[in-house]
Amino acid sequence: MKTTALTLLLCLFIAANAPAATLKLPPATEIAFEANEDLIPFPLTAGLLLPDELRSAIHVVKTSPFDRIKYPIGDYTVNLFGANMPQVFAEVVEIGEGKNAAVDVVVRIEIVRFEAVIPRPASNPYTATMVYKITVQDPDGETLLVQTVTGDGQTSKGMMSGFKAKSLAGESAVRAMSDACRQALEAIADAPEVAELSISDNETVSTTAAETES
Repeated sequence: MKTTALTLLLCLFIAANAPAATLKLPPATEIAFEANEDLIPFPLTAGLLLPDELRSAIHVVKTSPFDRIKYPIGDYTVNLFGANMPQVFAEVVEIGEGKNAAVDVVVRIEIVRFEAVIPRPASNPYTATMVYKITVQDPDGETLLVQTVTGDGQTSKGMMSGFKAKSLAGESAVRAMSDACRQALEAIADAPEVAELSISDNETVSTTAAETES
């Protein structure tokens, strides 16, 4: 009995301290906006606010008693929005909390929830879900838009899936994050409040230019 108990404790210790493999996700690329093929960026400077808790976010999935997989969802989210925000705004700069003075609009991104499934049997689809919350404010802190978006992704290689587990897990996660990012940016592009801010900003610039000339 003592030997069995010691063996069990040793197995539990090994499982608890087993190293987790971090998925190597591909570089974030520009997303195609099917619903907005003629999308023209707002002539505004947007401050992209990505909180520290988002940047460091890692999702861990236990694949067996001795193995885990880490999804670097925070790092990928930072790169994903950095690569795609210029499709909506003429200029994008990353800012920190309270550093809004030099921008026309502030876009805050938060991760609400991320889920990923490593299927059993492995021939079933690998799935992932990402939920982002976006908050858009003017430099004075007035909220222009609050939106929660849910992106889904799945992939499978059939009977060969078990040999490509890590790549398929990463692919489904990338698809989910990209889908959610696309929805988030489309929501901003379609927001009347942001469009009005853009018009107001242009009118201010035009008035200032006219006063300077006179």
